[in-house]
Amino acid sequence: MWLGVAFRGRDLHFCFLLSQFLLFRSLDLDFGLQTLDSRLNMAMNNELTSAKCRLCDRTFGKRQMTKHLKACWEHHTVAVPGQATPRWFHLVVEARYSPEYWMHLQAPANCTFGDLDSLLRAVWLECCDHLSAFEFPVRTRMPRRATPEDFSAIFQALARRDQPSDWDDDESDDALMGKPLGSKLEPGVVFSHQYDFGSTTRLALRVAGAHTAPALPGGLKLLARNEPPAIPCSVCAKPATQLCLQCGEGGPGGLCDACGGEHECGEEMLMPLINSPRTGVCGYCGPSVEP
Repeated sequence: MWLGVAFRGRDLHFCFLLSQFLLFRSLDLDFGLQTLDSRLNMAMNNELTSAKCRLCDRTFGKRQMTKHLKACWEHHTVAVPGQATPRWFHLVVEARYSPEYWMHLQAPANCTFGDLDSLLRAVWLECCDHLSAFEFPVRTRMPRRATPEDFSAIFQALARRDQPSDWDDDESDDALMGKPLGSKLEPGVVFSHQYDFGSTTRLALRVAGAHTAPALPGGLKLLARNEPPAIPCSVCAKPATQLCLQCGEGGPGGLCDACGGEHECGEEMLMPLINSPRTGVCGYCGPSVEP
């Protein structure tokens, strides 16, 4: 309805366009509109999962873990003798539409995007050897004094869902997979990962920091990973161990072992609950393989 509303005066019109731009940007038209209720629910779920720091074995909530790891990394720095020490990135990974799933990674700058893709597949994603890709946002410059016409153009660009997305496609996915992380990453950079372009699982990644030495020996390593979310059985409210694919389409589909054995949809519709945002998608059954 907002397109049909008339305003008086240039200032009111500008403010209105700005508010609509911020609203639509927050809903991310490029990935499909999400309802305001689901956005609120996701925000409320941000602290429902915690994780154990793999460096000190202490448990922290999602919001506290990033700050903790910055200090804990420095305390557990491992010397790398006999060779030039590359940079080591602290990466934070989160499921785009299921933020209760998250993890922190140690990633050397000289490992490739293909190596990172393999880790994400092994821990969270791999089911049928689907295609995957990383995407980086295009850096654009806004005019110093934006006009209503500028924001109208932005709305039109966001609404063109069949047009190429405003992500950097200056090189092919295959070429990027062979490039080292250090060629594109630096602290503060945000990017995304998509697995399976049919039933897509989208991940949001950001570089939380960079260090001159690793916190754990080796290359790509898990620093923290969320504990499995508490999903109740939809029948008896006990902890669920399975998911009914048919019931899950219209609402909660979690089932415990006892209720799953008597479930009316049949055994063929039941899938194991895995600590992964891919659970219930495309027959994903794990296993989750940590580095």
